[in-house]
Amino acid sequence: MSESILIVDDDHALGEELGKALITAGYTTHRTTSVPEARQVWNKTKIDLCLVDIVMPGPSGKVFCREIRERSDAAIIMMSSLSDQDTIIALLDIGADDYIVKPFTFPEMMARARAVLRRRKDHIQPHSASTLQIGDWTFDLQLRRLSNADGLAVPLTQSEATVLRFFAQSPGVVFSREDILAVARTRQHAGKDDRSVDTLIKRLRRKIEVEPSSPKHILTEWGKGYTFQN
Repeated sequence: MSESILIVDDDHALGEELGKALITAGYTTHRTTSVPEARQVWNKTKIDLCLVDIVMPGPSGKVFCREIRERSDAAIIMMSSLSDQDTIIALLDIGADDYIVKPFTFPEMMARARAVLRRRKDHIQPHSASTLQIGDWTFDLQLRRLSNADGLAVPLTQSEATVLRFFAQSPGVVFSREDILAVARTRQHAGKDDRSVDTLIKRLRRKIEVEPSSPKHILTEWGKGYTFQN
């Protein structure tokens, strides 16, 4: 059986040409143009490699990359016209196997696809730990609870726990409000001006920050969204 590759890119022309090139190379391909559409394919199909654009309408490719890595050992190559080192390093840190800058040649993409698929076969990543350390807090992922050395335990709602885990496992990455809404799954495509994200962030800051008004962990990136520092 040929290996299955999921393309997630709202550039229809690129997706079509890339799909043809992959089919010619012997792969099974699935083309999608958004993260919600990609999730539907992912839930119904075994995928070996995801080729994911970063910037798309709705949830960004960063969100989908993090979701894949939490649940699967599938290979991930991120695609974007962004070429700064900070962006590349941050995406590799949240679970991407490789990063390719647009425009790229199809032979280069084929070579990278073969390489990451081979590495994934040779070395399957272990599942993540059941706890995360956030400053002086221990975050229990199963119990959705924060605790510290003094014995204080702070429960988290489902949305709070989901977003905090996403942040803590993706330090240094800037996520937009819509990205965070997509992670919290409160509703879809609420838009960048939705204030419910700010409310959720305020609740989290009250629970994990020593001084919520001067946060050290969940930081605001003005005009962009939020980022996490441990």
